[in-house]
Amino acid sequence: MSAPAGWYPDPTDPSRQRWWDGAQWAAPAPAAQYAPAPQYASAPQVASPVAARVAVDTNTVWVWLAIAMSVLPIGVLFLIDWDGYFAALAQAGSGVNPTADLLAWEAHVFAVSALSWIAMAAFIVFSWLDWRELRRRGVPAPFHWAWSFFALLNSGLAVYMIGRAVVLKRRTVAGGWPPLWVWIGTTVLTFVVAIVWMIGFVSKLFTVVGGMAA
Repeated sequence: MSAPAGWYPDPTDPSRQRWWDGAQWAAPAPAAQYAPAPQYASAPQVASPVAARVAVDTNTVWVWLAIAMSVLPIGVLFLIDWDGYFAALAQAGSGVNPTADLLAWEAHVFAVSALSWIAMAAFIVFSWLDWRELRRRGVPAPFHWAWSFFALLNSGLAVYMIGRAVVLKRRTVAGGWPPLWVWIGTTVLTFVVAIVWMIGFVSKLFTVVGGMAA
């Protein structure tokens, strides 16, 4: 070996280094004549965010039932006996006391309105079942169903549906956008229907009131 003096891999043990004086190897006996071979730390392995997402189906039957319950209250408008209300107003205009008819109408409205609260309670239950099913399918920490209680304040529908979609987008391959888009579409449609109905209701009310004034 023709090389300047220095430390080189030991020809008898490449895992160690041995002193070469420029002409010959140093005797192998003294431990000081050896130096550990240099170790190079490998770069830390960083898990890919995409690889960390679980591949599961996030479209549970419960989320679709929750969406159905979220739009059900708009149907209550069509179950109320508005013709009975207008008839009671017409009686008042003709001098007949409509108190009994109005009380009966208000009792009917109260009974029908209870369906809205039942629908909101069902939305909360279905949200819990949806959250439980997502956990069963392996979704880590899905958006918590307790946020659906805001439905009682007329905001929980949006809170749960949006939060659910955002969390599933981060933690699953499939994401959770289809139910959100369906919910947005049905919500917009129900608002349009409610506005059209309200215009018709106000128009008919003005007609009845105008007839009473005449």
